[in-house]
Amino acid sequence: MAKKVFFIDTGKCVACFNCFVACKDEFADHTWAPWSAPQQDEGPAWIDVEEVERGQFPKVKVNYIPKPCMQCESAACEKVAKYGAVYRRDDGIVIIDPEKSKGQKQIAKACPYNLIHWNDELDIPQKCTFCAHLMDEGWKEPRCVEVCPTRALRFGDASDFEEEIAKAEQLHPEYRKNPAVYYLGLPKTFVAGSVYCSESGDCIENAKVTLTEESGKAIQTATNNYGDFEFEDLNKGFTCDIKIEADGYHSITIEKISVEKDIYIEENLIKQGE
Repeated sequence: MAKKVFFIDTGKCVACFNCFVACKDEFADHTWAPWSAPQQDEGPAWIDVEEVERGQFPKVKVNYIPKPCMQCESAACEKVAKYGAVYRRDDGIVIIDPEKSKGQKQIAKACPYNLIHWNDELDIPQKCTFCAHLMDEGWKEPRCVEVCPTRALRFGDASDFEEEIAKAEQLHPEYRKNPAVYYLGLPKTFVAGSVYCSESGDCIENAKVTLTEESGKAIQTATNNYGDFEFEDLNKGFTCDIKIEADGYHSITIEKISVEKDIYIEENLIKQGE
């Protein structure tokens, strides 16, 4: 049987929370034996949408990261479960048996992603099942994928996404769990700024901005009609220089910028001859 995977494009997620609502609609107060017991009405849904705020005033960005169960190939929950309470299907979906898992809090605690939730009322751990009960009825998509208006969430056989998986990332690869959830557009680091004329205060359009790392690698961009520029999708932990050049103005270089977080730079250029 083909391995099932989630493919999530965070750049398309607008935090509409349709996925959250659909998950509640499908699982709250509904028993889908032997896959799951009822989800809590007021507890967490089994797909979370994390809000990631980045940058500093006046350059602030917000990204949204949907998080279903990662369905890890090396699942920590499966390793700590007793009596076969956690098992893996042939399609790779990891199921927590709602009967055998009773009282086994260690299953919830074992998840490094914190995506297994403890149901106090039923005394069991619970999580996303990739809607396994629907898959077994011939459905092609879990409910959350079905209702996603931007198609930020997609689902299918791993073979359906081979080319995209090659370009994608997994959350926290350092956990070494090899999850079945792949991401495009996970937020990284940006260096942004604004350039304006020191005399008039006007924004400077089409100024050439060059970011040069200590290694010598250089990337370029240009300011827009608001004088803004941005270098996106950078990795943290490097030092760079930024040179700004514009026709009719003296160039300026900001040296040894330590990129450990998102950075905003505001610089003014002096007209030549002044």
